[in-house]
Amino acid sequence: MPKNNFLLVDLNEPKTKKLAETITSETSRKILNYLADKEHATEAQISKELSLPISTVHYHLQKLLEANLLRVEEFHYSKKGREVNHYKLANKYIIIS
Repeated sequence: MPKNNFLLVDLNEPKTKKLAETITSETSRKILNYLADKEHATEAQISKELSLPISTVHYHLQKLLEANLLRVEEFHYSKKGREVNHYKLANKYIIIS
């Protein structure tokens, strides 16, 4: 298994607290579980399927990206010309030392 599949965190690092806050969030876990069953999804798809406000989904997706638990798989342009990201699980094991 490539070493990029592991997320090694030290309990003394500030980013460990952010990671813990992210994975203990019920909304973040709902998003992770939803994406576990999908190849990838957009903010709008996640919002619709989980019945969550798009602003809430956006906030939690940003937190999950910062924690390296998600990645942007691809994107397309909306009718208004905006980039629409497709999110996918990063498939990482978290190791706390």
